[in-house]
Amino acid sequence: MKSFKSMKKPVIITAVSALAISGALFSQSTYAAQVTKPIQAVYNNIKIIYNGTEVPYDAKTEPFTLDGVTYLPLRLAGTALDKKVDWDGTNKRVVIADKGVPIDQSTVTALNNQITALTQELNTAKAANTTKDATIAQLQKDNQALKDTASKSSTDTLKDLQKELNDDHSDDYNTNSDISLSGNKSDISVTIEMTKSRWTDLSDSRKKSYLEDIVEDILKEYKDADIEGTVKNSSNRDKLASFTTNSRGDVSLRDVASSLDASSIQRTLFDRYSNYAGVGFDFNVRGDSSKAIVDVYVNSDDWNKLSYTQRNNLTDGIILQLKDRESVDRVEGHIRNKGNSSEITAF
Repeated sequence: MKSFKSMKKPVIITAVSALAISGALFSQSTYAAQVTKPIQAVYNNIKIIYNGTEVPYDAKTEPFTLDGVTYLPLRLAGTALDKKVDWDGTNKRVVIADKGVPIDQSTVTALNNQITALTQELNTAKAANTTKDATIAQLQKDNQALKDTASKSSTDTLKDLQKELNDDHSDDYNTNSDISLSGNKSDISVTIEMTKSRWTDLSDSRKKSYLEDIVEDILKEYKDADIEGTVKNSSNRDKLASFTTNSRGDVSLRDVASSLDASSIQRTLFDRYSNYAGVGFDFNVRGDSSKAIVDVYVNSDDWNKLSYTQRNNLTDGIILQLKDRESVDRVEGHIRNKGNSSEITAF
């Protein structure tokens, strides 16, 4: 920059020269005759900053102010904004355009053809997927129909076997029973109904023999089946017993309401836990094989001294003893204060 410009020295230039620098200072009709007017421009060392960067210029393109309005040449503005600026002298026009690379018509046509081809491929793929979906739906329907047919066939076969079992075994040991089967060829449930008195009149050996005869006939038809069963009271359908079998047809029987040898269980618990973790315990057991109630007596202060793990180990051990070793279906436990039998907690 020349130093004299910092003095804000007014410069008189003609309207024609000003138009050449700034693009337009006055609004003129397109077809108006060229005129020349004197103006007073002020150069004041104006800087142009674009996105934080100063745009350089020379003396010919230096911005100036006129009547409080700042002007800068269009070409300089175009450089700053990365635009292409041209002067159309014939038509007296300033032409501003982006600096993008022009795309010829052949490229546009090729891209349009590619879009059309891809669209056709997409439509073809959609149609193929629709066909596949329809095929899958039909296969699923056919598969379900086969399953239904197989299930119906299995059910019909079980019904035939059920009739045979009733013909052969309903009067065994004077049981006057009714036998029903459910499930499928690999997992069969047997329900046997008779009066409670007829069931309890059977000895343990006769009960097992009766059930094993039924199981043997089932395994002749379905040798790999898992079989479990229930004996119910025909008058109210209460469960009298349950049984399971192994692959040889041996029956493991559990009468629902068999009595417990409470005194023996209490002795076992006392031997195991009377001095557990240095704390003294007493035990009382009552109930039957369907449900046993266990009262555990301990001083409340001693109970509170036990850790969480010690308490759980004690109660879990008692439950394990009754369920696994005494064949009790359900255990209800109470920890009680030795002093007044009040309940401390339940398990």
